[in-house]
Amino acid sequence: MKIAVFGGIGATAREFAVQAMGAGHYVSWFIHTDDELVDTSLETPAYRDTIRIVRGSSDILAKYQETIAGCDAVVVAFDACCTKPSSWVHQQRLIQTAMRRVSVQRIIAITTHGAGDSQRRLDWSTWAKLNVNQVRYILQGQVDMCWSLVAQYTAQEAVAINGETLEPRESDGGSNSSADSEGENKGTKQPNSQPLRWTILRPGLLTQGPTTGTYLASHDHVFGGYISHGDVADCALKALEEDMDIGECFSVAYSARVA
Repeated sequence: MKIAVFGGIGATAREFAVQAMGAGHYVSWFIHTDDELVDTSLETPAYRDTIRIVRGSSDILAKYQETIAGCDAVVVAFDACCTKPSSWVHQQRLIQTAMRRVSVQRIIAITTHGAGDSQRRLDWSTWAKLNVNQVRYILQGQVDMCWSLVAQYTAQEAVAINGETLEPRESDGGSNSSADSEGENKGTKQPNSQPLRWTILRPGLLTQGPTTGTYLASHDHVFGGYISHGDVADCALKALEEDMDIGECFSVAYSARVA
């Protein structure tokens, strides 16, 4: 399988790329122009049959198309440490616009437990850990810098579920030239195009622990808990390999921790 990966050099995206290559899949990995890879040899000809590294600005549609072209599926794993959360919704639309243009339908978006309809079952301690930046900026009086990871992931999920892109609606006619650069921030649904075959994966609080291959994946929206980046990547890879959980959202953690 050929898999496009978005999320820069964030821990989950990096783990997924490594695991996918280890399982014999070809990886096309989009990273920012100035991102520094731990293993710089990945960009050498020695790995050209295993991985394609595409560098570029996160608002250039052509780079997204270059990354996705020839792939069977897309994995999106945005990380607040590597990608500005306020840009996630726009980037998700760019990814889906590129997918539509190169006729790729399968996508897995990795967000967080607490996003979307799992928010009602997120305990306050987990919410606080996910949104510690909000508290920090409020205390510093920088309200304009205050954003919620849960809110950003929720908005990103809605874009994936609704199949929003930056293309004009069929009834609008013509083409949207701005989508080739920064594009519009407001997306449009594509009812006449092939629908996305999406899966939303909502991990609990992420850790740097080992990949165990043992965890709980639940449609019942477990109360947070912890899970390593490696096991989130493992879960996403299994969902792709087995082509399961299409049109489903599920939480994943080592245990269902009750608040």
